[in-house]
Amino acid sequence: MVSFHDVSFSFGKQIIVDNVEISLDRGTSYALIGKSGVGKTTLLNLAAGFLKPQRGAVLIDGKEMAGPREKTAFLFQELGLFPWQKVDEAISMPLKMKNEMGKLEIENEVDMILKEMDLENLRKKYPHELSGGQKQRVALARTLIGKPDLMLMDEPTSSLDAMTKELIQQLIGRQQKKRKTTLLFVTHDIEEAVLLGDRILLLDTGGFLHQLNQSFDSPEKESVKDKLEFYDTCIQIRKLMDREL
Repeated sequence: MVSFHDVSFSFGKQIIVDNVEISLDRGTSYALIGKSGVGKTTLLNLAAGFLKPQRGAVLIDGKEMAGPREKTAFLFQELGLFPWQKVDEAISMPLKMKNEMGKLEIENEVDMILKEMDLENLRKKYPHELSGGQKQRVALARTLIGKPDLMLMDEPTSSLDAMTKELIQQLIGRQQKKRKTTLLFVTHDIEEAVLLGDRILLLDTGGFLHQLNQSFDSPEKESVKDKLEFYDTCIQIRKLMDREL
């Protein structure tokens, strides 16, 4: 679905991404992991069309990107919730901006995703009245309501406590599989990468070092933590990062 062909990008004289060559398959989840400053967020911005490669091309379904596209959704690390918007207003904003639905249709879509995200009782709350996990669910609902085929997430659980982080990870995993959306997310958390990523991309300065494919025989991805293979994969990634990053 998404292809990086010989993609390079620099800020001034500093090379951030250099000759990256990789393809992301439709409906697959990719974890992008590596140390700070190696270009992970830059790659997300290139995939989103916020940045244009200085060499090479980013293709979506074989067509070179000219800029941001409607079916790509980006969940920012800062979440981007406006303090003056109530929960239902924030979630409905992408549909209102498209201006393709009537008021009643938008309300129905919002009602459905509020129920799906367990936010029904919070619909008239403002961001300052929400916990960190609740804000994350609102931001995720806003990301999903436009039915994107590509989701990009920048450290989606980095600011959450351990218990809330696990709940949000499970929610992201279920939604990605249910909707069969292509997901590319940045994380510093090896366990999160293994839990949510069908494939794990290890990134060093300028380019990919390894792509790990994994498959756990579990109907519920969140239960893989009970499996020895989960921890074996985490250890393998840690060794690769310690040796090569």
